[in-house]
Amino acid sequence: MSESQKEVVRATKLVVRVPSYISERQRSTLVIVAVDEVGRVDRTRNDEVELTMTPMYNIESPKVKLDKNIVKLINGEATVGITNEESDFVKITASCKDKKAGLEPYTVLLATGGYPFGR
Repeated sequence: MSESQKEVVRATKLVVRVPSYISERQRSTLVIVAVDEVGRVDRTRNDEVELTMTPMYNIESPKVKLDKNIVKLINGEATVGITNEESDFVKITASCKDKKAGLEPYTVLLATGGYPFGR
């Protein structure tokens, strides 16, 4: 397919790709992407994305931490480190800082550590 025939990808939402599980005292990486309705990454997006994380159990003194709360998509993709010091479930939401950018926010629930959660 020539350059002029390439299909244009237009992102409609953000997606946060997380590991299926993070062990206690482990560091991992989350990947944030801007995708279209079938999941293709829109390599033209360079938006700022705000990340919020809410622990489900250890609310007063969370032990799961993101390296940053704001990341910049570069060619439709960004990464952020996550560190886990204690078992918990955390809800992570990615939303575009520019509310007019046309990207739906995305929320994912991530299990960290082992049993019992948050105790």
